[in-house]
Amino acid sequence: MHRIVAGIPTLKHHCDTLARDSERYRPTQCPHCGLGHPWLHGHYTRKADRTTSGQENPVPISRFFCRNCGHTCSRLPSCIAPRRWYGWALQQTVLMLLWTGLSLYAISSLPALLDTSPPCRSTCRRWWRWLQGGGAEFEFRLRSAFPDWGRAVGWPDFWVSALRQRSLSAIMTWLDHHAVSVP
Repeated sequence: MHRIVAGIPTLKHHCDTLARDSERYRPTQCPHCGLGHPWLHGHYTRKADRTTSGQENPVPISRFFCRNCGHTCSRLPSCIAPRRWYGWALQQTVLMLLWTGLSLYAISSLPALLDTSPPCRSTCRRWWRWLQGGGAEFEFRLRSAFPDWGRAVGWPDFWVSALRQRSLSAIMTWLDHHAVSVP
């Protein structure tokens, strides 16, 4: 099952899509047992925007129930990073700043990083290590699908090149849809 619903770049768009076309979020099958079309089982709320100007919080996330195995599941819009307090855009900015040579301390003390309080050093370090840890598989899949990205040599050059062409949100959504686990 794809955990990320593509083409939903903002929280406002997510809320509008839930109101207009909530079926877009319904998984085609249960991720636990494979039975088709779990039914809508309400929602939970999630604070997904940590910016000071974020007005869409908390946002509803649809939950689906499988009548066969009794498990529930949910799918996130592409603007919300799974298991993270900060969005993909902020993570991309932090990673790009690290690649330019800024230290973790310098990044964590930037006052107006994307209109939010900057993440602490350990959070920035965790994002960095997460990308390094999954980087080999991510790079293999991306270089296979996007041959132009294969011209970049080395880990940081590849990611800088890739993030110039697509957002981190779009890249992680693509990976999620191509059988790569995006934590």
